Amino acid sequence: MQHFPRITLFALLAAALFSACSKIPDHARYIPKDAVAVAGINLKSLGKKIAWNMITGSKLFQEMQKRIPEKSTKDAMNGIEKAGIDLSNTLYVYVKPDTRFKGGNIITGLVPLSDAGLWETYVKQVFPQAIIKQHGDHKETSLGRDMFVGWNNKLLVIINVLSIPTDYSQLDRSSSGIIDKPMEDVAGLSAEMDNAFNVAKDNSIITNPHFSVLESEGHDITFWLNYGQLMDQYGSNVSGSGVSLSGALWKDAAFTSGFDFKKGKISGDMHYYLPDEMKEIGTELGSVSADKEMLDRLPNQNMDLLFAMHISPKGFKLLLEKMGVLGLANTALATQNMNIDNVLDAFTGDMSFVMNDFSLHTETEVDSFMGQAVIHQNQKPKLSMSYVMKINKKENFQKLIALAKENGLQQSGDAYIIPLDDKDTVYAMVNNQYLIVSNKYPYTTGFLQGNFKNQKMPEPAATAISGHPFAMYLDVQEVFKNIDAGITHSAHDSAMIMESKKLLSNISLNGGEFLNNAFSYHLDINFTNTDENSLIELMDYGMKINDAEKIAQH
Repeated sequence: MQHFPRITLFALLAAALFSACSKIPDHARYIPKDAVAVAGINLKSLGKKIAWNMITGSKLFQEMQKRIPEKSTKDAMNGIEKAGIDLSNTLYVYVKPDTRFKGGNIITGLVPLSDAGLWETYVKQVFPQAIIKQHGDHKETSLGRDMFVGWNNKLLVIINVLSIPTDYSQLDRSSSGIIDKPMEDVAGLSAEMDNAFNVAKDNSIITNPHFSVLESEGHDITFWLNYGQLMDQYGSNVSGSGVSLSGALWKDAAFTSGFDFKKGKISGDMHYYLPDEMKEIGTELGSVSADKEMLDRLPNQNMDLLFAMHISPKGFKLLLEKMGVLGLANTALATQNMNIDNVLDAFTGDMSFVMNDFSLHTETEVDSFMGQAVIHQNQKPKLSMSYVMKINKKENFQKLIALAKENGLQQSGDAYIIPLDDKDTVYAMVNNQYLIVSNKYPYTTGFLQGNFKNQKMPEPAATAISGHPFAMYLDVQEVFKNIDAGITHSAHDSAMIMESKKLLSNISLNGGEFLNNAFSYHLDINFTNTDENSLIELMDYGMKINDAEKIAQH
């Protein structure tokens, strides 16, 4: 049989993605509930934002085809829109553990069909050496060394096994880096295909309410991580480290996320669902926002990155107790005449980190080699960093300071200093409310004295940061403002700097509130062009980077 690379699978899925509800698709029932991860691509929703012919007719698509050496794969990409795939539906890819195959995992794609006859014709034309067999109520065939497909009137199932050798010296020098060899276990894959088409209702992922809620929201892209299943699979490694964890800590835990391509932004909503055993901890950790006064005191001029959070000391102690390590922590601290309460009660749980004044510049340095002066240039970053924690019980905090002094913390005037090298020093200062650590002395004094409270934080940052237990804001424009695109010796890298600056405005992630037994978060990736859909903007960005790479190669 002619061999086809595993890139064929991903080419098919990627092509279908770009071609294109609140109702959960019927074929979602074929996903087993023990799947570790599931990705969903809503072709109908995406099809309303970017048409298939915009992809196939684009220069970027043509360049992608040129980079695929196998003619058959190029043909597959060209004909995929006529392969009977239902472009008004949702495509799924899931991963589940399977020790019968190398790597212990198997990847399965579920592609809804609008015309099974067109799909079979497509297979015969693009893969003429494929032998199609009727197997029960579905047909199946092998399309390559590790890709197996089966289909009935409504659904195409693609099974892919990644066969990475344990002896890496066996790797060939091909672009894929994978040994080119025939599929080893066709019978095993055929049996797995039977399983894929015969998932019992009570064994389907649609019985999981968290997955059902995610898919009913109608996002463009969804991702599901079965954290409970993942920990059942790998939790023994944690226990082997000397810490014995109860499975109740992750039973039914899951992470869900949905992303949408909008005009001028990509938005995402994420939820981490806790098991019943952890509800009390979730309530403690997700009920209080980061302290606003602390945030108002931060230096926010030329601000590149801001991070803030509130971690409930009580919630953290409960977590240690549930994990069975609270006694171990107290035993370790007892050697210093302390316990976990001494440490946790020293702080309110409010903390923040801010980075200002980032720049990347070239410095000329002169070294000596065999008595001769050698001149070379290095790229050097400069930035200001400040980390703040709010103090709760001053007497407990003083115990920690005393312990730090015993271990070498130096005091100079009203500040503690931590020398890093002959040029850089970190300063730590405290008052009755705050501890601040910064590489800039004026920032430590300015924060404690409230000198920055009259500075107005940029509106996007203020909106993203305030009123959440967790928040992060990255000002992409501010970061790139003091980076010279010509600093690199590569035309490709320079183009990436310039085009990235043109593409993105800022990124924010906030949330941490505990609602409906889940920590909830919201992500916004904001683009500079607010009039165009972000998916089209990403395609344009990819094309410009591709053009820059071609220029750099000549």
